[in-house]
Parts: sequence; C-alpha cells; structure tokens
Amino acid sequence: MTPTRAPGIALVCAAVALVAVAALELAVGSARGDGDNPAESLDYLASYGQLYALSGLALVAGGMAVIVAALGVRRFARTAGVSLALESITVVAVLAAGFFAVAGVMRMQAVGTVPHIQGLDQQWGESAYLVVQIAGTQGLLSAGLIGLAAWLVGFVLFAWRRRVRWPGVVGVIPALLLLLLLTDLAIPFVVEIVGDGLFLAYIASIVIGLPLCCFILGVALLLPATQSRLSTVPGPRPVGFRG
Repeated sequence: MTPTRAPGIALVCAAVALVAVAALELAVGSARGDGDNPAESLDYLASYGQLYALSGLALVAGGMAVIVAALGVRRFARTAGVSLALESITVVAVLAAGFFAVAGVMRMQAVGTVPHIQGLDQQWGESAYLVVQIAGTQGLLSAGLIGLAAWLVGFVLFAWRRRVRWPGVVGVIPALLLLLLLTDLAIPFVVEIVGDGLFLAYIASIVIGLPLCCFILGVALLLPATQSRLSTVPGPRPVGFRG
C-alpha cells in the first residue's frame, strides 16, 4: 500500500473547520446574544449574517474533510483486512459528515431566507429561525459532533490494536464527551449536583477538545511509521516472549 498524506491533512483541516465555526459565531461577543432567543438572533443575522453563513461554510468543509479522513483510515487497514467494527465506525463518520454538511447549508441559506420571512411577518421570522436552531444546531450539528466523537474513539482503539499507542492519550477527550452526554441523559441527578460545571465541561470538550483531538490524530496520520503500522496486522508474539 502506498502511504498517503490525505487522511492526515484532512483531519487537520477538520480541526481547523471546527475551530472556525466557534470562532466565527463568537467573534462579535455579546452582540451574538442568546442563540436560543429568536428575537436576539434575528438582530444578529441582520447585522452579522455573513459570519453566520461563513460558519455554515466551515461546517460543510469540515464534513468533507471528515469523510476523506475516515475513508483514508479505512484504506490503511484494507491490505491487512478491514474488520466489521472499523467498517461500522467508518459509516458513523460518514453520517456525521453528512450531518455537518446539512447543518452548514441550513446556516448558509438562513442568512437570506429567515430575514425575508421576517419581512413578511415578525412571528414567522422567529419561527423560521427556531427551525434552523432546533433542527440545524441542536439536531444535525449535535448529531454530527456525537458521531465524530464516536469515530475518534473507534479510530484510537483501532490504532491501539495496530500498536500505535501514543495517540490514545487524546482519545480520552471524545470519550469524555460521550460520557458527559450519557450522564446528562441517563443520570439527571448528577447534573443537579454538578450544576453548570457539567455544561461548561461539555462545551469545552466540543469547542476545544474535539478540534485538538482531530489535530493530534491528523498529525499522527502524517507520520510514515503510523501509516505503516495501521496497514499491517501485528503478528503473534513468539512463544516465551516476555518483552
């Protein structure tokens, strides 16, 4: 198998895209208002709609990069045989990328469509924005982030089995994100005890943790030694081997 840098570069690009999404939306500071408040968000779109559209473009680009990275990792494993687990987690990554892309297109289209609907009727405009917020941000974008986190955990486990161990350190980040989500859904009394700390940890793992994990794993994929180990199944240890 000929080594390729495309998966590593793509994963680094995905990290940059995720950072860009957060940076573009937070660039105006308090002028962004409450994203769940339709009245404040309509004012934001009227004044800074271009930034919102650019964040959507970054989501589309990030989704495309995730597809290249996930399929590239699968290609590394192809010569030695692709397991059902790796096939399954690759599908999860592709689905996550699709969620990112659709959420991004919704943001890009909302900049023109939502203000137009608002011009017809203020309440219609608020309702239109809420569709973008609930279906796009809370639905598709959240599903994409969860899918990406699941793929990153799966990739780290796959790399560990192929004796690429050091990237496993950052695998804690997406695993923590999934654990926080599970805790929030399944153990609500923990949320009451921890309070805002759990929410802040959840946001930090998305805004900082996932991009950092993507970047480090992308760099790992650029290393020839990593590529070689990912494309080779470790042989059995000799009898009596203690190393």
